[in-house]
Amino acid sequence: MQKVVIERVSQKLNKKEVLWGIGGSHVLYEHGLGVCPGDVDLVISGEDTEKAKDVLDRIAEKLPSETKPPYKTKHFNTYQIEGVTIDFMAGFAVEHDSGIYELIFDERSIAYHDENIPYTSLEDWFVLYQLIPKKGEKAVLIESYWKENGVENPYLLKRAFNQPLPEMVKQRIHKCLSLMR
Repeated sequence: MQKVVIERVSQKLNKKEVLWGIGGSHVLYEHGLGVCPGDVDLVISGEDTEKAKDVLDRIAEKLPSETKPPYKTKHFNTYQIEGVTIDFMAGFAVEHDSGIYELIFDERSIAYHDENIPYTSLEDWFVLYQLIPKKGEKAVLIESYWKENGVENPYLLKRAFNQPLPEMVKQRIHKCLSLMR
């Protein structure tokens, strides 16, 4: 059912020329990392927030939602379509001991398209999963994948260094950059 909902949302967002991408567990799932997504994470460009909200407001039921610590996301909403939960995130940010890390989301953030569905990168989620409590095992899965396949987009890891990050995260990023293809 999630795939059908994703295709429907994709058609509507693409028609409005929204810069967006599927994120979270779906990215790991698409790379064969054995993760079963429970919901759909939509990462939206800050400039396209209102257009994307308009689309979702028309095709989905808006559920009560709030941004809870450690998240500092500028625009967060939860929607539901045919029983599938969709988390809408624009200006996705996470607070941690060294400051606030905000995901830079632009054209380079899209790793690939599956038909007309854009997917965000493992590189961005590697950084995020280290900052989000109880998600560290997903960062380990990504590291294992890179040991076999190499880092696909080192630029995204390098630009992460320009934001506040704990030293341990920076060290892991540096280690992974040595796994470039």
